[in-house]
Amino acid sequence: MNSNASPGPCACGNPFRDYDNRCLRCKKQINESRAQKLSFHRKISEIPICKCSETTLESWGKRDTLIENLVLCNFCDSKFSNSLEDEEDVVAKQLALQREKELQVQLLKIDEEVSRIVAEVKNGNSMYLYRSYYVSIDSYNNFGGKISHAATFNDAQIKQAGAQGWRVVQSLPRTAGETLENYEGFGKAWAGGIGGTVVGAYVIMEFLVTVLNVDTSVELIRDTVRNYLEL
Repeated sequence: MNSNASPGPCACGNPFRDYDNRCLRCKKQINESRAQKLSFHRKISEIPICKCSETTLESWGKRDTLIENLVLCNFCDSKFSNSLEDEEDVVAKQLALQREKELQVQLLKIDEEVSRIVAEVKNGNSMYLYRSYYVSIDSYNNFGGKISHAATFNDAQIKQAGAQGWRVVQSLPRTAGETLENYEGFGKAWAGGIGGTVVGAYVIMEFLVTVLNVDTSVELIRDTVRNYLEL
């Protein structure tokens, strides 16, 4: 691939970074460490297709970029695309690259938070992890003398967590309500309702992390951190 790169490094005060770490202002190369601190100045989907003549292309050439299959013209900084499918593929790869960068940032935040918690515990401070389980309540309906079960009670998750060192500290009921209405002809009238019926419970469980168990609890800490950082 003919690059015909402009000589010398970019010296602009605030360079506009392109997808080959070239400055869109002065056309010169941006230092790698400097480029990593800059966001890309334009979206791939907004870069037009190159319409330069063959003579111009022969004189200026084209260059590869950080995105596979994205090739730019050295003269107009536009992209080469053989088909609409190629263009969509480039955009998809740009989005995938952006998601990968965001994921790396999130994983770094998790590692930092886990390290903070472990350091706090090893300095003598007790830390607490929390998780919750939803438990259905064994209930039944009595309609005209006929009884039907609406749900069954199952606390297997609670028992398993307890055997791993978790303890129940609170439960929050989940309730249901229903508004009743009557129909007469084409009219409709509200007829009160029922509410506050308990249909389940959220059980809050606690795990105490101390200097004695912190080394074996790192994965529990990581899972908890990932949960409250919404990852």
